[in-house]
Amino acid sequence: MVILGNEKGNGADRPLYRALAIGDYPGAWLLARPLLEPGRADCLSASTAFNCGLCLFMLEEYERALMPLRRAERLLGSPAGLNVAERKGFLQAVSVSKNTALLPLDPEGEEGMGRYCLIRVRWLTALCLVRLERKQEAAPVLRFLEQYHIEI
Repeated sequence: MVILGNEKGNGADRPLYRALAIGDYPGAWLLARPLLEPGRADCLSASTAFNCGLCLFMLEEYERALMPLRRAERLLGSPAGLNVAERKGFLQAVSVSKNTALLPLDPEGEEGMGRYCLIRVRWLTALCLVRLERKQEAAPVLRFLEQYHIEI
């Protein structure tokens, strides 16, 4: 049984991540639902907010997914960009990856991965906006993703 606290790093972080990682969307929804209640979403870490948004995206709740994704982006701020060597390796990894946007973020792997987390948040945000046919709102996000050779 998971006991949900209202501080960052609450007990639902890992179970939500695991449920999404194995494709247990009913379980993920049951874990994400209380985290999305008013007042609770303000206490989520960036990765958990992303994972809540991912859960909603997978359930085709694109509009509702935008709220936790925006929360995750605010929490991440403007992390440092990738240096030349990191960028080259990252671009190569992106070129061989499939469906990376639809993978959950590990709440324990957030440290030192700020730029990558921001890329993933914006990637999923762009997917939501495109599905909602909000092309003007998606345009700046898509331009950001283009610098990493990510196309929607």
